[in-house]
Amino acid sequence: MSTAIRNLTHADFRQRISRVDKRFHRLGEAAYAKDATVPRPFGSTLTGFAWIYVVVAVSTNRELIASSLRQGSLPAEYHDWIFNGLAAMIVASFVMLALHVFRYFVKSGGKRTNSGGVLVGAIGALVLFYAPSDVWSTGFGMLDGHSQNALMTAGAAIEGTFPGLAVQDLAFVSSAGN
Repeated sequence: MSTAIRNLTHADFRQRISRVDKRFHRLGEAAYAKDATVPRPFGSTLTGFAWIYVVVAVSTNRELIASSLRQGSLPAEYHDWIFNGLAAMIVASFVMLALHVFRYFVKSGGKRTNSGGVLVGAIGALVLFYAPSDVWSTGFGMLDGHSQNALMTAGAAIEGTFPGLAVQDLAFVSSAGN
């Protein structure tokens, strides 16, 4: 009995690869590629904080923006364009934030770290923006005497630099009055 020898074609090779390693057959070299994204958690956190703080400030201060536009020299027919652009920015920001949530749970390595930093910064901005002023005064009251004295000394130094500024009279509120 003789055996027939035939040359393997590329289709035979691909079929054999699909039996041995289905992931490599489907994705090619990208199946085992390492994530080369550089993790920058601090920069991502600052970016997420600034980004969401601006978005929330714009979305909650519509009347302030409208009065500023009325006082400016821009013709009234362009005001709608500006508000539509701001609305598009807000919607795009929430879509991007949802993509960062998805990326945090699906990806790994630097992509996950960077998205986590953006999400932590966003949460920090929301907490800072919506925290009532009672929380800040209660937090100051919870400090020990040394910490309160250090803050009051720093406040006195600022008052010396900026006359007429009373640090003890500062209240942490948003521009919406929260």
